Amino acid sequence: MAEKTGRKGEIDAAKGLALLSVVLGHVILLHSFPSNWIFTFHMPAFFFLSGMTFRPEKYSGFLPFLKEKAKKRLLPYLGITALAFCICMLRPAYRAPVLNDGWRHQLLWIFYYAQPQNLYVGQLWFLAALFWAELLAYIWVRLAGKRHFLVQWYSAAVLAVLAVHIQAVNPYLPVGSRLPWKMDSALCASVFLLAGYCAARGKLVERMRPAALALIPLFTGLSFYFGPRLFGYVNICDCVYVGAPYYYTAAFLGTAALVLAGDFLKKSRLLRFIGRHSLPLFAGQTFAIYLVIEGIARVTGITYTPMFVMPGEKACLLITLAAILLMLAGLAAYLECRKLVLQRFLGK
Repeated sequence: MAEKTGRKGEIDAAKGLALLSVVLGHVILLHSFPSNWIFTFHMPAFFFLSGMTFRPEKYSGFLPFLKEKAKKRLLPYLGITALAFCICMLRPAYRAPVLNDGWRHQLLWIFYYAQPQNLYVGQLWFLAALFWAELLAYIWVRLAGKRHFLVQWYSAAVLAVLAVHIQAVNPYLPVGSRLPWKMDSALCASVFLLAGYCAARGKLVERMRPAALALIPLFTGLSFYFGPRLFGYVNICDCVYVGAPYYYTAAFLGTAALVLAGDFLKKSRLLRFIGRHSLPLFAGQTFAIYLVIEGIARVTGITYTPMFVMPGEKACLLITLAAILLMLAGLAAYLECRKLVLQRFLGK
């Protein structure tokens, strides 16, 4: 289903579902069964969906590709981080942790680890990892994309195995405790991105569509079994993995269930709207979650810490819903203001 803007409704709907799972994953108690299951697939799904719209063949060469990806991934990372820094400086409760940890700590995590600390936008590591993953995917497509199927398969398998063992290089790094700019996470991210790219080319979702209602619960159950049931917590951001066959089985099955659900729900205007604006919603989720938490503290006197000190799962679902509604309200206000500005100054 292609929208008038050229966007695909099923991909936007799947991104909407992925965004909802990310917000819930950042609220619910860490290392619980639901949390462990969400972490097996929620970020892999975003990389997979990015792969479904990955079009390296439209670029005339590596430099044009590099310039566009830097513009779309790294500039938003720096811009949103700067905005979050300004917001945190305005509120004493947000400013104190930044000043307590010191500027060297902040600069190290922003410009080396690409995961801002104390600024409520640590999730922006995704943009840095996506940048490197797209570069790796571009190189793979150029070198192996037109070669024999076995060359493609084995090269991707080597990349997948290397990705889950990349932390072995950490003791030998001359600087930092991990590779810079989420290059380590990008290895695993490139596996999911290439899988999405190949799935789109092979029209895999369209082929599975007739059996979607049976496959969605099947894939969901198997993802839960091979993920939290057998091995517990994984996290692509921190490069915490289990054995490659089990990790990728759980992650791909969970991703497949989400993508098929997005395809089934592609007529949902709400999901498509969320997916279409997933970057600003993704960037602002932690601010929204903590505003809800602060509201609860004012009313009840009880202070919760997302993912660490939280009430039961039903309460977490309500907190997630409240945060999502707050995010959507903020986004709607921003879009309306932008519309008024464009009409006022540009006549659009």
